[in-house]
Amino acid sequence: MARAAVSAAILAGGRNTRMKNHKAFLAFDGCPIIQRTLNGLYSVFDEVLVIANEMDRYAQLDARVLPDVIPHQGPLSGIHAALTHAVNPYVFVVACDMPFINVRVAEFLVAHAEGYECVVPVIRSYPEPLYAVYGKSCLPKVQDFLSTGRRRVVDLFSTVRVNYISESEIRDLGEPEKIFFNVNYPEDWARVRKIVQKTGASDTDNANGKTPPVVCVVGTSDSGKTMLVTRIVSELKHMGFRVGTVKHAPHGADLDVPGKDSWKHAQAGAEVSAVVSPQGVALFRAREAESSLEEVVAQFRGADLALVEGYKYLSYPKILVSTGKSWKGNAEGVFAVAGSAPPGMELPSFDRDDAAGLARAIVERLGLEGRQSTGESE
Repeated sequence: MARAAVSAAILAGGRNTRMKNHKAFLAFDGCPIIQRTLNGLYSVFDEVLVIANEMDRYAQLDARVLPDVIPHQGPLSGIHAALTHAVNPYVFVVACDMPFINVRVAEFLVAHAEGYECVVPVIRSYPEPLYAVYGKSCLPKVQDFLSTGRRRVVDLFSTVRVNYISESEIRDLGEPEKIFFNVNYPEDWARVRKIVQKTGASDTDNANGKTPPVVCVVGTSDSGKTMLVTRIVSELKHMGFRVGTVKHAPHGADLDVPGKDSWKHAQAGAEVSAVVSPQGVALFRAREAESSLEEVVAQFRGADLALVEGYKYLSYPKILVSTGKSWKGNAEGVFAVAGSAPPGMELPSFDRDDAAGLARAIVERLGLEGRQSTGESE
């Protein structure tokens, strides 16, 4: 089946009663679970939806965030909303608490959808309804289930045409124990960290090398973010880490010098141009819209981490540079304050000159202890 015929949807409508923190935004390797899932799905699907009833919490994501049509009826109402809102006849559905998205499995399920209303993997003799493909032809039956109080997704399968995919077929594409692992309890999250240490993160890592974890340094204008970033970079380099940096310029910036040859190339219509010298390479790419942070950081092959100045509304791990005044940003992900914390924010605080302490906090937050690069090229 063609990619263009399938959408994807992340179900994030749960009430999260068993976890202290919202599990969709738990981060490992510097990236929240839901953002890792989005990154993977965007590499396969042209339309990706997030089905969530807490609209404000998910508003900063680079995706269409839509509510349940019939709220508070469990995952089946999320599937109902995904099928209702999607523009394509099929939807790949995945839960927001499954940290190890495997896009090869998603593509495999999609490829086996033609002629069926659902494609469902069976792992340890049990169907996995929240890592499955659903056709819009299911919608009337899903509607009927919800209207009569039937909420179990697996009960739907006896009423529609299902292509069950065996565990052995899935195992050819990855480890089912990892792919279908989901986070419901704090001890599950502890196990995720052990899995990452043992086997790596997931198939959302780019094909040309692992996408590095991200920490954003945020704060108000003229708060000293740039100076702090440069000092932290120096400290991390001294510790043996390879660091990439990103500067966000949401109000625009001149990326090339008017009058230079590369600028003339772009003015003539070149969509991509580069300047190459013995000292390095600079690549200029014309874009109608701003690139996502994920797209940019995916280019940082060989870096141990990316230190980003800005993006205060994203949910990546963040250091807030603060003078103690109120701050209008997304507090999700803030793990340290450089300076005086804003009112109501109780977090570890560092002196703004303590770049060494902040560098150590970053290494600890990202779980990078003992993972410094050797300095050899890959």
